[in-house]
Amino acid sequence: MRTVGKTLGITATVVLIAACDPAPPEETAALHTDPGPVAKTFPELGKISEASWVEEKMGGAEGRVSAPGPTDYRLSALVKLGPSVVPKVLSWYECSQVDQLPETPERLKALIPAKVSWFSCRMPTNGKDRTAYVAPGSDQAVLTSMTM
Repeated sequence: MRTVGKTLGITATVVLIAACDPAPPEETAALHTDPGPVAKTFPELGKISEASWVEEKMGGAEGRVSAPGPTDYRLSALVKLGPSVVPKVLSWYECSQVDQLPETPERLKALIPAKVSWFSCRMPTNGKDRTAYVAPGSDQAVLTSMTM
């Protein structure tokens, strides 16, 4: 009987140690340049001629195992729009000047121009929470989208 007890005790210890092992580090999100997926998420903006974007899987706290179920994703993009798009966005949607852009992935942050006066324009939801950050007189925009 003592042997069974020792075996169960050792097994329980091994299982507990394995369960406390930290989660493997998450992969760095890839930087994409195909404008198609961004244009599909923001069809109101018309043709997007250039895009650099990152899609990140949103998760729980670091080191925790996520529960099964739907996964939320955040798309962050720097895009080049047509010449008349920014004025239309500023007049068609509710926009307000912001001091800074929202947190963006490091791979994308280096591409975003500094010292730009951005306006945050909330786009209509289409199953995703979407925002366009535009600057008057520019053809560039920073777009964010999060699944809901």
